[in-house]
Parts: sequence; C-alpha cells; structure tokens
Amino acid sequence: MRTKEFLLSCITMALLLHLSLAGLINVIRHKRDALMPKKTQENLTLPHPDQPVVFNHVYNINVPDTSLCSVDLDSPGGTKLKTESSAMDTANREHMEHTLDAENQIVFTHRINIPKQACRCDNQQPDLKHILNRLEMLESELSALREQCNGGAACCGAQVTGEVSTRPYCNGRGNWSSETCSCSCEPGWKGPNCTEPECSNDCQDQGRCVEGRCECFEGFVGDDCSIEVCLVDCGDYGQCVEGSCLCEDGFIGEDCSQTNCPNNCLGRGQCVEDECICDEPWTGFDCSELICPNDCYDRGRCVNGTCYCEEGFTGEDCGELSCPDGCNNQGMCVKGHCVCHSGYSGVDCSKLMCPKSCNERGHCFNGKCICDPGFGGEDCSILLCLDNCSNRGQCINGECVCDIGYQGEDCSELSCLNNCQDQGRCVSGQCICDKGFTGEDCSTKTCPRDCLGRGECLDGKCVCFVGFTGKDCAELTCPNDCLDQGHCVNGQCVCHKGFTGEDCSEKTCPNNCLDRGHCIDGSCMCYEGFTGLDCSVIPCPGDCHNQGRCENGVCDCDEGFVGEDCSEVSPPKDLTILEVTPETVDLSWQNEMRVTDYLITYAPTAPGGLELELLVPGNQKEATVRELEPGVEYLISVFAVLNNKRSVPVSAKVAMHLPEAEGLKFKSVRETSVEVQWDPLDIPFDGWNLIFRNTVKEDDEIFNSLGRPETTFEQSGLGPGQEYEVKLEVVKNKKRGPPAAKNVITRIDAPSQVDVRDVTETTALVTWFQPVATVDGLSISFWPSLNPANRNVIELSSSDTQYHLGGLTPDAQYEVSLTAKRGGQTSLPVNNSFITDLDAPRDLQTMELTDESITLEWKNSRAHVDQYRIKYGPLSGGEHGELLIPRGPKDSTQAKITGLRPGTEYGMGVTAIKDERESIPATTNAVTALDSPKDLTVAEVTETSMTLEWKRPLAKLDTYKLVYVAADGHRVEDLIPASSETHTLRGLTPGMLYTISMTAERGHRASRPATISAPTGQYSPLKQPLILL
Repeated sequence: MRTKEFLLSCITMALLLHLSLAGLINVIRHKRDALMPKKTQENLTLPHPDQPVVFNHVYNINVPDTSLCSVDLDSPGGTKLKTESSAMDTANREHMEHTLDAENQIVFTHRINIPKQACRCDNQQPDLKHILNRLEMLESELSALREQCNGGAACCGAQVTGEVSTRPYCNGRGNWSSETCSCSCEPGWKGPNCTEPECSNDCQDQGRCVEGRCECFEGFVGDDCSIEVCLVDCGDYGQCVEGSCLCEDGFIGEDCSQTNCPNNCLGRGQCVEDECICDEPWTGFDCSELICPNDCYDRGRCVNGTCYCEEGFTGEDCGELSCPDGCNNQGMCVKGHCVCHSGYSGVDCSKLMCPKSCNERGHCFNGKCICDPGFGGEDCSILLCLDNCSNRGQCINGECVCDIGYQGEDCSELSCLNNCQDQGRCVSGQCICDKGFTGEDCSTKTCPRDCLGRGECLDGKCVCFVGFTGKDCAELTCPNDCLDQGHCVNGQCVCHKGFTGEDCSEKTCPNNCLDRGHCIDGSCMCYEGFTGLDCSVIPCPGDCHNQGRCENGVCDCDEGFVGEDCSEVSPPKDLTILEVTPETVDLSWQNEMRVTDYLITYAPTAPGGLELELLVPGNQKEATVRELEPGVEYLISVFAVLNNKRSVPVSAKVAMHLPEAEGLKFKSVRETSVEVQWDPLDIPFDGWNLIFRNTVKEDDEIFNSLGRPETTFEQSGLGPGQEYEVKLEVVKNKKRGPPAAKNVITRIDAPSQVDVRDVTETTALVTWFQPVATVDGLSISFWPSLNPANRNVIELSSSDTQYHLGGLTPDAQYEVSLTAKRGGQTSLPVNNSFITDLDAPRDLQTMELTDESITLEWKNSRAHVDQYRIKYGPLSGGEHGELLIPRGPKDSTQAKITGLRPGTEYGMGVTAIKDERESIPATTNAVTALDSPKDLTVAEVTETSMTLEWKRPLAKLDTYKLVYVAADGHRVEDLIPASSETHTLRGLTPGMLYTISMTAERGHRASRPATISAPTGQYSPLKQPLILL
C-alpha cells in the first residue's frame, strides 16, 4: 500500500548483562541514510515514499578482560578495532545482512562484530557462550521485526531519538508493546522505562507515597491506605466498620463496653436502645415472662406459653392450617391440605387405594397390599420408592421408572410425549390435538370423518377401499362404471334393457331363465332338472334312482328314501342327550320312516381320538353309550341304515362330566392366609382350580390354577377378618368339574407399625396404624420388664391410633402389647419395648452464696444415676463452666461452685447422668455476693484527720458506705463514690481511737465490711500559736 507520506521508526531493545568479570554492552544506533544528499539527519520524516530507509545497527561486544584475552573495541563510528593481532580484519568474524523490499523501499542493514579470535578466546568459555546465546535471541527478534515491515505492517510510528540501554526491555519491570511502541509497566512502576516507583491507587489520598510505598495518615491502613480503622478498641462486643465501632445488640458506647438493659435481658434477648428485644418465647422488660410463639397469630389463646388454637388452625403457634378430619390419621397435614399416606387419597385421605395394584405380587384389601410370600413394602416391591412413584410409574430397585407422560424423581411431574409436536396442547399429561391431528403426540394427521371406515387414512388423506370414493370415502362407486350400459345409483348399476349383472356386462335371457338357470351372454344355461329356452321344462333328477315316481319333475320317493332324486335314506332327527355321567351318555332320536338299523359312532373331538361304533335295531330310537372317559368332549353321530345304505347323520357334541373334588378342608387359618387340603383323584385330569371369593366384595376374587399332584395349597394375600367362599374344581381339557365349596373367615389382624416416642421419665406416647380388618375395639397393655405381674390393660375404640402412657417409673424398661378384638375373636399381639428417661433432680435450691461461690442442694433422682452434671455461666455472657458431682449417699446431694465473679448473676442447670444417658436439667438463677474493698489501710494520720486507701472490688458497684466510730461512741456514716480509692476523714478528735468499716453497695445489696482501727495524733501544745498581750 502506498501513501503520500510514510514514516517508519523501529526500536530495538538490547540486553544489559552484569557479570562478575565481564559485561555486554549493546549500543543501538539508529540512522536513516536516505538515498539523497548526506545532509539528511536523523529523525527526519522522509519527503517521498519512494526513498529507501537504511537501518544500521552495530553491536560492540566487550569480551571479558582476562589474562588470556585483551580486546580494545572502539565505538562503531568508523574507528578500526585494535587488537594484539595485526590481522584484526581477518580475525574478526563479521556478518552482514542486507534486506531490500522493492515495493516499500525499506532497507535493513545490521552488522555484528565478534572479535573472539583477536583475543584467542575459547568458544567454550561460559561468559562468551552466554553472550552468543543472547545474540542469537536478539537476531531472532530483529528477523521478526524485518518480516513485519516486509509484510506491509507498519513499524513503530513514533520518532525515536536518543539511546536506549535497558536490560531487559522496560527496565525488567514491564513488557514492550509493539502496538503502542511503549512500555506496559508492572504494578508498582511507571514512567517511559518503568523506572519510577508508583503507589497503589495513589494511596487513596489518605496517605503519602514514599519510594513506592504508602505511608498512611492516622486512622487508615492497608497497602493503598483504603482500610479505615477505629481509634479505640471495640472489644469483644463490637466490630470496626468504616472507622467506628458497630456494637452488637445490647451494647453501646464508643468502644461497645456499656449496656443499659435490666438484668442484661437475663440472657434471653438482645439489648437495643436500652430496651430488651426478647427471643421467642420470652417477653417483659427484662425477658422474664413466657409468651406464646407469634402470639398464637391471633388464632387461639395463650395459656402458660402454650397455644390452644381455634378450629381450623394447629401448630405450636397456630400458624398452620388444619386439615379436614385430621386427614383421618391417614396422611400429613401440610398448609391445610392433606398429603395422604401411601394407599390413601381424597381431600381428607379417606379413600383407600393400593399402589400399582401391588405389582401383581399380592392382594389389595381396604387399600392395603397383603403381599405374597417373598415380597414386601407398601406396593409389594423389594425396595420402596419416593411417594410410591405417585402411582405413575414402576419401582425398580428403589428407583422410579415413570410411565409415559410422567417424569421426575417421584413421577409427580406430568409431561406430554414430544410436546404434542406443537400440534396440540398438553393437559394433565395428555395431548389435546389441534383439528386435523391425532395420536398420542399429535404426530398423526387425521382424515375427514375418519374415512367413514371405508378406507385407510395415510398422512391425512383417505385411501378408499374398492367401491368407495370421495375425500371421506362417502361416495359409492359402481363396478367398471356400469360399462356405459347402465347408470350408477348409490353404488349399484341400474342396467339398460337387455343388460344385467353387477356392472351391466351381461346380456339378459328370456324370462330370466325362470330363475332355473344362469343367463350367459343372453342364453339360458339351465340348472340340473330344468331345460328349454327359458328353463321351463322340469325333468326328475336321476329318474328318482328307481326308488320313487317322477311327477311334474318331482320324485315321489318310496318309504325309507328321501331327497330330490330319492337317493338318500331318511335320516334320524331331533337327537337329544338325555343324561350325562362321567362315563356314560343316554341318547334319543326320532324318525318318521322305517329303516333297517341305526348306527351310532362316537369319538373325542380332540385330534388323535379313536372312533367307536354301536349298532341299534331300526325299531329302537334310544341308546346308551358306555365306557367313555370323564372330562373328554365327544362327537356322537346317529346314522339311519336301509338296504346297506347310510343316511346323513344327526350329530351332537357331548362333554363328559368331571367328578366333584372331595375332602375339602382347612389346615390352618391366619390373618392373611389360609392353607387348604383335599383328597386326591384317581382319574386322568389336568389339574385344579382353587378360587377364593370375598363374600362381601363381589369383585374381590383370587383364582389359582394348580397342577395335578397338588392336594394342599396356602393362599396368601387375603384380607384379615374377612369371610371367603372357597371353591375347588377339577380341570380337564379346559373344562371344569362341579365345584366343592366351603366358607372360611380369616383371623383379624393386630395394629401395625407400633411405635413408642416422646418418651420422658414418667410418660410415653404409643402410636400405631389401625388394623386392616374391621374390629370392635383395641386393647393396650404395658408392664415393667422386671415385673410382668404389674400389668396395666386399657380398652380403646377401634378408631384410636395413639395412647399416652403415664405414671411410669424413671429409668425402667417397659413392654407394650396391642391386640384387636371383634366379637369372640382376638388378634395376635404386637409388641414393642422402651426405656423411660432419667428423671431430673428435684427441689434445686441455693444454700449459700459468697462473692466467689454458690452452694447448691437438690433431692436425688428416683433413677439410680451415677453422677450429676452442673453447667453454669453468667447471664450477661462470658465463659461457662461444668462440674461432675457424684450422687449423694442419702436423699439429697450438695455441690459448691467456686471461682465465680462477685456480684454476677449466674444461670445453673443440674442434670442426672447414667452411662451415656442424661436427664433434662433442673435450673435456677443466683447472684454472687459483692466482694469487699481490698487492702483497706490508713495512709496518713494527723490530730484531726485520717487518710484511707483501698483497692477496688471486682464487682460492679454503685457506692461505698463508710462508717467510723470513735472510742467515745460517736458514730459517723459517709457515702463515697464508686470510682474512689482514697478518702480523708476530717474533724476527728485528737488522740482518739477510731474503728472504721467500709462496705461496697450496689442497689439494695452490700458486701461484707472491710474493717480497720487506728487512732488520731495526740494534741501538742507546742504546735499552738503564741499570743502576746
């Protein structure tokens, strides 16, 4: 690309290496020698783009000055190099490279002089080898620059003057950018060559920058002085935020060390603006009063911290909506809606259902799966699935494989196949297809009126069957379009005169052959027995076979013969099966004519059976067929025989009866199973049908097909407490024999899933699921494991699902048993056991208080515990302590807590411990006594004054009360500020002994007195002033 002005300036950065004995100095000199008079100087813009630019750069390499090498290299200004050798020019290795770009007219010339031979240096010398490696790197960079300029890319556009001597580029604190022709400095440095230290973010104007580091003003810290700090210590109850202490709730002051709430809210709330913001469930000015959570949301009344909710609400704070009929104890109430347990549904979970039809592994009764042996779970699967897959999938190894149209971990999400192909809308997982589409995913186009069943719908178009046409196949077609020899009316040809046939392709015959023949191409082809042009002449068929007379074409047959041509023997008729037994059949038939004999044949209808015959005289019209096989169907035929000729037979199929099973009885009857037994059968048969039918629920029938050898069977999956009709049938050739039947009533079941929870030291809550069977009531009994005779029995209604046991002994194991009752029946018991909790110590009292100890006493737990644990801590916050105290030998135990802070209220809890178990705590609060002023001494005494000194007590106090009594009984009281540690008594009597006592006071409480006795100084007359008269 050519421009009117072309400015090219290249900067080559050299390496500066500091070695121990030698150095490398790269001097880059930039010259622009235009092909014009020599007066052109450096840094002049070329006047014309056609004038070439020559870059000359000479590298002077100062080889290490050692004992073996001495080189005197001048600057590249033109002075010859002087070496020890006279053949310097030939000894130096000189490399020149000249590059010319004819289009851009840019010439690069660089010359490298390495005078290693002049000083007889070895190539393997480390310093020289390092220099050579550096030169190769520099040559590579120059070649890249040359390729850039030769390729038309611009070199650095800015003029460069002076000399650059850095190592590496940008003083080693940045990278050279060929795009900007400047240094991109590393953080902390600035300037053209990255030589000037820079402070981060200019110290945020909150400090001053000194040699690249911020010296922050007071109140600020950090590398860039961006962090504002507090001038005071915020202590344990505050955080420094933007230079000020942000105090925790309950603390105030510049350093968060002060609090103004009464009793520090007893540790049950936070102190905010001198008022207690109490934690739930506390209230009052010092959080000492118990309230109900959320004030029962105004949906109930609060009694001693417990909400008694109005109808329709429930929960600890009446914040939850209750459910209809409490979900009938068959579901969980969530926000006023019943989330039914598996097997129940409906608004109140009253509807029973079985998940997934028990997976065909059990029988569903009253919504509960009675599983076959080998299966378990709510739906008789080995592993239970979440929410039983919402009844929208199968549970396989604990994971739901959802039905088509459902998805999600529990198959609760409905989806439509292929999103209905965007040709319909998804409603409850099913596609409601737009007009013109059908199919599960609306992918199939529909045809008008579904082709009226007269064709197939292919891609939305009707392909009509033969005989129909039209978009919806509603129109009928005529064969061959009536061959233009008639017209089509509603799919039928109305032929022109002289033509007939389905498609009017046939010619008509005279008198239509009197319906006694076929008209073929206008000529009558008479049926047998007729002749003539129109088939009007009637001959007798076969000339009546000489077994009758021909009259007007009709044979009048001799006795015993029948048929048009008298060729057939008169057959029997009205074959009747009179009686069937397992091995015989009685037959009867009728015949109006006399014949010689009757032949009876009989054979099994199944392939491969042998046909047998029985001959009966012609005057007999009844017979008995014997020695038949029970349960086999036979085809029995009766032929009339006359002159050794058989008539056509009259036949009937007869299924032989099967015998009734015998000896049906019940070996065992349980809640969900019955074992049946019967006698074996000594005839050939295929097997048995054993049927259990619930006498109440007509659709509740269980069918079992058993093999021939079986004579016992245990039926599982029955409903407890139900009456079943049991039928046993013999089966042969898919035929059933008469059933043997008996009724049986299964045992009622006990409550299930008995659980004992909410166990305390004297109470426990027993819960259970109701029996499946309908029962009259339940019975619960419980007793100590070590004293079974002390059994308590309680009768409950059938609707109860829980019972609260009371009056239990602490730390005792109990047994619980539940049974169901109906009439005279009692279910098998279901049992569980539990251990009551340890009872807490009783009557916890504070026996003694000092300024650093509290003595507690309590009555021992009824349980035989090992020891007691005391946990204590100040209500205002701070470190908590813990003690383990052995049980006292008598009815009570005492413990002394020491090392406490004076004048501090402590909360204390005592629990009973046995092995790994621990009771609930008995609690109390107590305040340690105020400690006395320490080291009360008389520091100075005069005749009328006395100066006292002391050390402050540890407890917080309001004031000191000072009482001093003279030996003569004169008594004086004084109040001293709490901040004082010295006080002077004045106006005392000289030479008088005083007894001084000091107490620390806070509110109405006072410490023990600190006491000291000291006399005042004696009166001295020498010290009195001299009065002159």
